[in-house]
Amino acid sequence: MNETNTFAHADAKVPRWHFTMMHDSARNAAIEAAIASSNVRGKTIVEIGTGAGLPAMLFARYGAGKVFSCEMDERIAGAAREIIKANELQDRIAVIAKSSRQAILDGDLPSAPDIIFTETLDAGVVGEGYETIAEDIRQIASSTTVIMPNWVQQFGFLCTDAKAFQRNSVFNQCGFDLSGFNLFSEHSYFPVSQMQHDPVPLSPTFILRNYDYLNPNALDRVEHHIIAHNTGLCHGMTSYFDAHFGKFLVTSKGRRGHWLAAFHPLQEPIQVESGRHYALNGDKTGLIDLVSL
Repeated sequence: MNETNTFAHADAKVPRWHFTMMHDSARNAAIEAAIASSNVRGKTIVEIGTGAGLPAMLFARYGAGKVFSCEMDERIAGAAREIIKANELQDRIAVIAKSSRQAILDGDLPSAPDIIFTETLDAGVVGEGYETIAEDIRQIASSTTVIMPNWVQQFGFLCTDAKAFQRNSVFNQCGFDLSGFNLFSEHSYFPVSQMQHDPVPLSPTFILRNYDYLNPNALDRVEHHIIAHNTGLCHGMTSYFDAHFGKFLVTSKGRRGHWLAAFHPLQEPIQVESGRHYALNGDKTGLIDLVSL
């Protein structure tokens, strides 16, 4: 690959969210503050998910000895190398154009690094390869390795959101039953714009799941008992996450950041009643089901 041309002629299919992510000043400030407060001087860093190279360069700015950064998209890896070179940090940052799994298999990553950093989170947390990345982190981390983020909390609430539900299903139109097309519906979750959706909560917000990259049981099936606090037709659950980088927080809650919310549809909407108890079950893919107790 001609890395010199990669940055100048970036493929239009690179996801557009990279740009909104890099413009998210609250996210950038939280990550920089977390790195600045972590005493990284002289430390060895492994990063999973290079993107444009911003976190890697922040580690270098605050004195990291060497940053090994994995980026599985070769186009993005090439662009990151050029950006890092333009900022004269190529001697301290090595961009590896491989997944973390392949980089480990090929011996490209150090064992027992001082810090492992990753921000491979999508709207529903797990969709950018959380399970595989967590396994990779556990393979190279030592008992003293610091993981950033150290934990991620996912929150959810039952909701009425016909607009989101209709984005993912179809039934009768023009007198015809089109429900056979629901074969292609997303059954776990999909992102929804918080600027365009205003779901009506039917339950309190609850902690859906705690994610810890070092805990192999973090993705075990969960069950929550929920008391509805409003009556209405439940189309599913809306979720968001808080990623904790020490005392600094990166969150998908609210409409100010670049992250979208996640909508977890039920297979069929369920009428819920205020004060009634329900059991919500969730698996590691974000698929949910809801039953009355």
